[in-house]
Amino acid sequence: MTSRYKSRPDGWLWVLIVLIAGSSASCKYFKKSSPNQGEIVLARANDDYLYLSDVMGMTKNMSAKDSADFVVKYSESWVRRKLLLKKAEENVPADELGIDKKVEDYRQSLLLYEYEKELINQKLDKSVSDAEVQAFYDQNKDKFTLESDIYDLQYVEIHTDAPDLDKMRPTILSPRTEDDINKREGYCKAYAQSYSFADSNWLSAAAVMKRFPITQDELKKIASQGHFSEMKKGPDSYFIYIKTVKHQGEPSPLEYIRTQIREIVMNKKKVVLIQKIYDGIYTDAQKSGKTEVLVRKAAQ
Repeated sequence: MTSRYKSRPDGWLWVLIVLIAGSSASCKYFKKSSPNQGEIVLARANDDYLYLSDVMGMTKNMSAKDSADFVVKYSESWVRRKLLLKKAEENVPADELGIDKKVEDYRQSLLLYEYEKELINQKLDKSVSDAEVQAFYDQNKDKFTLESDIYDLQYVEIHTDAPDLDKMRPTILSPRTEDDINKREGYCKAYAQSYSFADSNWLSAAAVMKRFPITQDELKKIASQGHFSEMKKGPDSYFIYIKTVKHQGEPSPLEYIRTQIREIVMNKKKVVLIQKIYDGIYTDAQKSGKTEVLVRKAAQ
């Protein structure tokens, strides 16, 4: 028997082939009447055949046993699906549900999607400047109202037995000079489990309570104090300072939604790019006489 394969299949495939060839139920599939002569047939459902070549690429990085098990299960699943599709074709006329049109519409949509994705990868300027983000925020600020209260906070999370914590506590709670601020930063970098003295660090109430072991009442109390507060929970101390609170219904601070706005601006760039290219294709086709619209809107 001749084969179109120049390279020898893995050992487990030869075993599988031998088993198929030795099966009385499968012998007839190796005769010249098989639709693709020289192909190894794994399964048949009515007039459809599953060939060894159809599954060769599905078993990469599998062991011999896993490959053989996969091929057997896949072949059984393939037969079941083909039988179900055959039954569906017999009982549901394609024209009745417009299946052919739906398939063609899906094919076209998928083709356009892949084309647009390739255009975006090749031609889109993926940078979004801070100025673009700020401009979009300024123009649409009223559309970004808060759904819940948010908190701008600084914090230090540290073990209660950290070296020199008692000595550093006043500096963490209330640094008075630039030197104190630098000492606090250095100490936290060396010993804190985590910390942030960022100028803008907005979190929702839910996010704060998930991040720190505090209750809603404790959060409100800390927010009202206007300075760092220390809480001890278990083996850790939490120093938390809530600088600002923005309430539900107020415009969202830019820093809280900066990432969201960046994505919106980027998506708008994608839409503009695709529309520009499609308009160019249409215009070029009109100029070259490759297209025309033979219907017109009725005069009012």
